[in-house]
Amino acid sequence: MSRSELSRMLGSIAAVFTSYAAAFWLLTLPHRQFNFLSRIGYVSALYCVMGVGIFFWANVLAPIGKKRRWSQRNCQYAPLITIIPGCVLFLAGGFTWAVANLLMYQALFTRFCLAKLLYPNTHNDSPFETDSLITLFPR
Repeated sequence: MSRSELSRMLGSIAAVFTSYAAAFWLLTLPHRQFNFLSRIGYVSALYCVMGVGIFFWANVLAPIGKKRRWSQRNCQYAPLITIIPGCVLFLAGGFTWAVANLLMYQALFTRFCLAKLLYPNTHNDSPFETDSLITLFPR
């Protein structure tokens, strides 16, 4: 591993730790009756922190996937490892269904981001587009 790759990997790991610390801090805030704009700000901050975690988890797992030549199926199952540190950090403050949903969404979107990093041209078609039918008389 070259020095630039190592520094990029360490930066990604630091970003993952920072996003987990920020998410843990946001989730352990005492619940008060927020007005509407405060609730929007809180939800936006939580989504931004989770987005940073998703992106940098995918950046950490992408070189490993390239080196080990993961298939697309392995790209789908590898991000389940993101649930382990999330459980340790998030569930330390007490279990809520909102936290469990965030953990599952993080694994799901990390899976999509990782698959896009490793196989960038796979999903160019729309998800509901069917293959062209085979005909007897080609055009």
